[in-house]
Amino acid sequence: MKLSTIALSIVPFAFLSNAHALEHNLTDAGKVKLHSAKQNMLNPTQPKLVHNTHRQLNFSTQETTTESITPVCPTLSTGNLYTLSGASAGDAICYHFQITERSKTTALLVGQTGTSDIDLNVLKHNPDDTFSVLGTSANQGTDDEIVVALTEPGHYYWYMEVKESDGSAFNFGAAVATQLDEYEFNDTVATATMLSTGQNVIQGNMDSATDIDMYQFTAVNGQNLALRLKDNSSDEYIFEVYNNGWVPLAANKVHPISGLQENQTITLRVRANTALPVNTNNQYTLSVQSVVASFSSHKISGEANVIRIPYSAFSDPYLTTQAYRNLNWSLTLNDSTGAPIENASAKLVLADTDGTTDYVQTSDTNGRISNSINLGTCSPQVSNIEHTQYSLGYKNTWHSDVEVKGWRLEIDTNLDSDNDGVMDKIGIGGENVPWVYLGHICDQDLVSSEKS
Repeated sequence: MKLSTIALSIVPFAFLSNAHALEHNLTDAGKVKLHSAKQNMLNPTQPKLVHNTHRQLNFSTQETTTESITPVCPTLSTGNLYTLSGASAGDAICYHFQITERSKTTALLVGQTGTSDIDLNVLKHNPDDTFSVLGTSANQGTDDEIVVALTEPGHYYWYMEVKESDGSAFNFGAAVATQLDEYEFNDTVATATMLSTGQNVIQGNMDSATDIDMYQFTAVNGQNLALRLKDNSSDEYIFEVYNNGWVPLAANKVHPISGLQENQTITLRVRANTALPVNTNNQYTLSVQSVVASFSSHKISGEANVIRIPYSAFSDPYLTTQAYRNLNWSLTLNDSTGAPIENASAKLVLADTDGTTDYVQTSDTNGRISNSINLGTCSPQVSNIEHTQYSLGYKNTWHSDVEVKGWRLEIDTNLDSDNDGVMDKIGIGGENVPWVYLGHICDQDLVSSEKS
């Protein structure tokens, strides 16, 4: 079956829009009285320090907490949408709100009409009575203003700068989400989570119906990629890749990406399916991985000093690999350009009369895997195999006892060409010849040694 691939165009991002401000389900809280800031909070005067060389310090009260802060503007509640009118050009309007736990706050200024042009800032009130700007939205004219910030417990302000206004009414408010995943805050391209150049499997959630999780990955080698979003068939999430516009990708399916240039960055986003209720306890799993196209420099062998049993002495089955106590295996995993892949995995499967055991290893920064497996107790199935060794001018005759085992090497490519939920594999061993036979040598006795 031919793979359905997406060849990404090399195009710049012109603009990736946020969700509309009115989608935040704020409660209409009616009109508030206009309050002008009593100082320029964007360029505040630093607090004066009192110098007294003979002052005795009281360390029990020296530490400043958020509870000791006195708001300099009227306090309003988050979760509400307020109406304000009567603003004039040059006004600086402010209102205070408090955050009690770590959260993502989306501050809004919407519904401007007429000649209004009002910018929105979100400020934090610091313990030393200075103010920090967490974000600014300064769109032209009556466009909505939105500031999204990661807010720790503390005191904050809507700070609105009026460039133009005919006094007509507008609305403002703030939506607060506390059910955050570890990748917040990543709702915009500018704040997108930058994924590592290795293999990425991450989990996230939606903290609200307007939450958007942005991710970016740079294909350093221009290698082929495999993308997948798993949502346990809940249909709660919409998964998209930017390709000269947002292209939807079906969940629970592997999507091959090809045609990338060296160091090309792709941008992905996951957003809530607004047709369904948001459950902040549910999670999605996003995989952004290089396709493992090949492996090289592989070696699976026993100890270097093994006295091998030749085909002429035992051939049913032929013991391709032979070891005393340890099976050593190593290889390099490569992407579609032949470059090594970091953090990819390979599995060596070992079979004996008790069943199979999987040994999974992850590649290092050079794409290299190197590991040694202790073969454990040896229980011979074939005894007294007589074979000859020629060494240092001597002909040595040995009797060996062997337990016959098998191994195979499995490497997930991260592709699913049949769309059956089973990853395509490369490696050693398969349908036609499933196992490579391993002779676990339990005992070897030297029967005779004579000059050859």
